[in-house]
Amino acid sequence: MSVNVLELCWTEIEKLHKEKTVMVIGIAPIEQHGRHLPVGVDVYETEHWIKKSIIKLQERFSDYTFLTMPIIPFGNANMKGFPGNIHISQKLLYNLVIETLSSISEWDIKNIIVISGHAEPKHLIAIEEACACINKKFKDIAFSPMGAIFSEKVKVKEKNTLMDKLKEYCNDFHAGWVETSCMLSINKDLVNENYKSQPDIELQEKEMIFPKKVAEKIKKYGHSGYPKEGSKDLGDALNDDMAEKIKTAIEAFILRENYKQYEHHELYKIPFLRVKIWS
Repeated sequence: MSVNVLELCWTEIEKLHKEKTVMVIGIAPIEQHGRHLPVGVDVYETEHWIKKSIIKLQERFSDYTFLTMPIIPFGNANMKGFPGNIHISQKLLYNLVIETLSSISEWDIKNIIVISGHAEPKHLIAIEEACACINKKFKDIAFSPMGAIFSEKVKVKEKNTLMDKLKEYCNDFHAGWVETSCMLSINKDLVNENYKSQPDIELQEKEMIFPKKVAEKIKKYGHSGYPKEGSKDLGDALNDDMAEKIKTAIEAFILRENYKQYEHHELYKIPFLRVKIWS
């Protein structure tokens, strides 16, 4: 069963079987996504992936209650020069997640999942650090697998057409064919037809952690990658692939089986990407 927590009164939450309740929190920023996509892309993706992954999880955990809530529309990034961005500092994000998890921990729920469609490493690492902090206090009740998923640590069988496209048009980091396709699948009415005429803007993976380099490459457009290569069919495959990966990671956490491999982004141990907690 999937329930929006907004629809429950406190006594209904109190009566939940806490060992068989999973609270899924979505958090993603409002942020520019080029001339062809809305600023809510990360929010829409997060919401969509949560819904699809819960449907998949219910097949195995039919006696569980999956709680959802409105997406928290905040996140960390450093993408200056465009109207439409609402970003918060990494430390504020960390504190926001800490406070949210702390509040939910008081409900005595044993499985709290944080999902984000925003792939910025510092954003994901802040969430992971917040989960780690809460877990020290409450013994592994919080889990955020998105850093591992975006780092390709969660393996599922991908469709051949998707694999071919990923190889041919790699380094598609922001509002390129991947996110354009995802949005064509989620709600094509929110995708401007001008995506078909957007230029290719190429960035290497190692450049993505240097905001000034990114800003210089994407100025006047706002995307990096290949928007015109997007399609609804690819979006259907991408969204299902993501939901399957999220399902796989959450399943491991619910069962407490081999889930620690999904706890961190591949860049988690790089000091300058971590939260400066004492600053």
